[in-house]
Amino acid sequence: MFLFWVRKKSHGLGEKRQQHVGGTMAGTSRRYGICQQCKGRFLQSSGPGRKREYCTKVCRSRAQRSRAGQQRQQQARDTRPLARRIAEDLQALSTALLEAEYEGRPLKDLLRCANDVAAEVESYRAAAVHDARVQGASWDQVADAAHLSAATVRTRWSEKRVRDRMKRRSQDRAVVRQPPASTVDAPDAAEGSPLQLAAERASAKLASALSHLHRSTSLTIREVAEETSLSPSYVSRILSGERTPTWPVVCALADLFNGDPAELSVLFEGAHGLVPPARNALDDVVARLQAALRGLHLAAGRPHPGTLGRASHGALSSQTISDILEGFVIPGWEQTSALVTALGGSPADVRALWDDVHYTFLLCQAPPEEPVLPVEPFVSD
Repeated sequence: MFLFWVRKKSHGLGEKRQQHVGGTMAGTSRRYGICQQCKGRFLQSSGPGRKREYCTKVCRSRAQRSRAGQQRQQQARDTRPLARRIAEDLQALSTALLEAEYEGRPLKDLLRCANDVAAEVESYRAAAVHDARVQGASWDQVADAAHLSAATVRTRWSEKRVRDRMKRRSQDRAVVRQPPASTVDAPDAAEGSPLQLAAERASAKLASALSHLHRSTSLTIREVAEETSLSPSYVSRILSGERTPTWPVVCALADLFNGDPAELSVLFEGAHGLVPPARNALDDVVARLQAALRGLHLAAGRPHPGTLGRASHGALSSQTISDILEGFVIPGWEQTSALVTALGGSPADVRALWDDVHYTFLLCQAPPEEPVLPVEPFVSD
């Protein structure tokens, strides 16, 4: 047994601390750690340097393999949707090309949009192959799907080439490009992808429709809030377009304003970017197209058919417009496009609805197959 004096500096002042160490020198007491792999207790080294995290090399190797597996899984999760995201952007670029065609843009704008689509198609091919490879597809399987040789696909879509292409694409398309604003567009139109712009247009039209219905009543904002159990500020933001309401709120406001929620359904779906369920019945697809047109009419403040006829530059008569809005006539695409434009909407936003009507109508008009009659046996004389 002996006494060992230690001088320790604290805050610039020297102080003595007497330690009673039995049998061993100070600084040589045993220290233990917890293994990060097996969670067992092990004797920790007392020398300088980084302290051990694992009790044995076996545990360290197991932890390294576990981290590598987690990294591969994370990489698979991160890269698997890559082709899907590019496909979504490809749809947006195709929509931009369609809108440019509808608006009669100059040839240089149309070709630029087409070049954007073509470049995105190539990026999609590379991403689809990359996703397939991450999921375990062999180069022979990729070659069979692409109708190319294994050597060609291995060179064309190597990991390095795909990574470099995605890097260039990310730099070139940080914001999805769109056709230059036409003379009829607002000068301060918001920038963004065509899908985002379509949602913004639908949200603005939904707010305009609800605002028009509200103005047709004598209710104040506070009275509307009390009837719907909403705050007055929230109601005000909905009607001004600052907030996009949920569907139950849309229905509650439409009912309170003596409106038809069905006329707002397509605008609501567009504002939230929702994909409607597939509909095969002709009545269903026609009802959706009519709801979209009536919703745009409501958002425009329900202008008189004569006013819309003049806005269409003679493409539609006031009687035709009345018949379309009242559901007596299913318009052709030229008529639909002219009416939507006169209502201040974008024809591209309703093209899919009109295509559904046209396709379903053709299916309904397809002649039934003629029954196969039994063939009488041939009997020779």
